[in-house]
Amino acid sequence: MDAVAATEYVERRAMALSAEEFELLCESVLSESLPPARFSVTAFRQDGGIDIDGRIRNSLLDVSLGVQAKQYDPRNTVGSPAIQRFQGALADRGCDTGTVVTTSSFTTPAAESAERAGIHLVDGPELFESMVDLRVGVCRQSTRFEPDEEFWNLFGEADETGPIPSKRIPLANSFETLDTVLLSIGDSRGEKDDIVESAGVSPRHADLYAIAGWILGFVHQEWPDEGTHRQRRWSLTRSGARYVAYRTAELTDEAEPLLLDGIRNAEIIERLAHSLSESGSLGHGELVDFIASESELSRSSAKRRASSVGVWLVRLPEVSVENGREKRYVWVES
Repeated sequence: MDAVAATEYVERRAMALSAEEFELLCESVLSESLPPARFSVTAFRQDGGIDIDGRIRNSLLDVSLGVQAKQYDPRNTVGSPAIQRFQGALADRGCDTGTVVTTSSFTTPAAESAERAGIHLVDGPELFESMVDLRVGVCRQSTRFEPDEEFWNLFGEADETGPIPSKRIPLANSFETLDTVLLSIGDSRGEKDDIVESAGVSPRHADLYAIAGWILGFVHQEWPDEGTHRQRRWSLTRSGARYVAYRTAELTDEAEPLLLDGIRNAEIIERLAHSLSESGSLGHGELVDFIASESELSRSSAKRRASSVGVWLVRLPEVSVENGREKRYVWVES
């Protein structure tokens, strides 16, 4: 397809995303357009507020910026009241500048308000043309463009039928390390080197714990594992940003329910919990067999991951563990 068709293609795909997925898409586009900058979705959604935090920092510049992402129908234009509310949100957050990105367009009064306030506006055509120029959502093949299905497949819910992909079985058994890695993702561009340096973990653990965050729904993977010139990069989802904000503020009562929801929604834990609630208890060997039967892993690989799966399972208040000749997981919910 040519550039025009490619632009129409990314528009269709962008409009089909959920509101939060669209924010993550905008975060990816911004990060690709400004490689030195760090962008991340904000922890809490507020009307007229900031959806994405940004920071450009180097030896000559230190600028904070806020971004609002509006996934509107093309017929629904952004008016000046929205720009004025956003200007107030920027002032409240102490941002140096701001940008409003929309899939539609801006009214003339909105454009005038933005110009007076020093706010940059990006309308739908500019956004989608930028995506094609930056190769976000499409690939360039000689003089033509091709859909980047692997990129778009990173959005959306996992398929809950059939064997669970091996990547969705955690190999991360320290929630303390998980918290450290999630914090480093939120404070950086989320590349492996950033995580290693900031979290003080090995490259292998940087990958394993970022993937654990992805399994929990706290992390979004921005680029496919292979077939791209880009380094794999992670960013926090809104629930991940909220979890990190609560952990940083030591608000355990608020953070723990988010973690438990993430664990319960992990495919392997969801299936295990259902089986355990019916059987009453499960030995560790049976846990290994269950992982092997429900996933794409071999039994030897399932055995290596069973320890982490067990740690995740017993984090749930409805599950306890009995240590004897063989560790047993017991359903205790009344």
